[in-house]
Amino acid sequence: MKNYFQKILTLFTRSEYPKSTQQEFYRWLVDKEHTSEKEDALLTLWQEALQQKIVSNTHQSYEQLRKNANIPSIRKERRIRPVHIWQAVAAVFFLLAASSIYLSTIGKDATPDLLQQYIPTAETRTLILPDGTEVQLNSQSTLLYPQEFTGKDRSVFLLGEANFKVKPDKKHPFIVKSNDFQVTALGTEFNVSAYPENAITAATLISGSVLVEYNNLNSQVILSPNEQLAYNRHTRFHCLNNPDMMDVTAWQRGELVFREMNIQDIITILERKYPYTFEYQLKNIKEDKYSFRFKEQATLSEVMDVIVNVVGQMDYKIKGKRCYLIPK
Repeated sequence: MKNYFQKILTLFTRSEYPKSTQQEFYRWLVDKEHTSEKEDALLTLWQEALQQKIVSNTHQSYEQLRKNANIPSIRKERRIRPVHIWQAVAAVFFLLAASSIYLSTIGKDATPDLLQQYIPTAETRTLILPDGTEVQLNSQSTLLYPQEFTGKDRSVFLLGEANFKVKPDKKHPFIVKSNDFQVTALGTEFNVSAYPENAITAATLISGSVLVEYNNLNSQVILSPNEQLAYNRHTRFHCLNNPDMMDVTAWQRGELVFREMNIQDIITILERKYPYTFEYQLKNIKEDKYSFRFKEQATLSEVMDVIVNVVGQMDYKIKGKRCYLIPK
């Protein structure tokens, strides 16, 4: 586990990620869960930087990089909350990761056995992993995976949503990790939805059998085909249900399905599906829940025409790459 965390951290120092993914990773890093593993991994990488004589101490490194990156000084703040050493190291470490000096030394010497695949907004993509497993990734999703599976299992790390058609290998279980949630399969097809901005992480089994572990991996359940385990990371509540499988896999066909969702949540999904930014005021957005289903590759105009007609008291205007929601 510790080696896994170190590889993840190393990868994030060597790659350029979209801002939303970076911010979610930073929040995960300073979260209280798995603190010992993350601390060990960070300190190992920090020691590597020290050995390369890139840094001498935390304060000096922060101040120098702050000046280089034009970051406001923290000296003027009157209150500084105590933090774990690994949190302080994390703050400086990611500043180091942004410097060309660090990337040209530690970065090139880091173990290059993890690859990353990021799917931009409004796109989906299918890739074949080294073991032959087929993965279809939804928009704004990131998958981390090794160049070659060499251990006792085949582990990947997911931020976002993906469908996995796992290559059978009884001796090497296939594991999808996402923070404190993971799915283990031998040979099967399943869907995992683990977008960082969503409180709910869900695993849905299409065929075969999978073991789903959640709640800091302290709880588990074995799913049967057509079953879904939905877990709320904030409340620790989970539920087991039998969703409409056509709804679960709709994104793979380019369709849009909303079931009992408020407008704000619908907008979050639309911003993944279409390369537009939505502009609106929260006070003008209703908390009522709605259900919609849109055909394959429907345009944003077609979608918004239906939504504003059903919701009422709201109109929209598309200008450039922005969609404005206007109260009537």
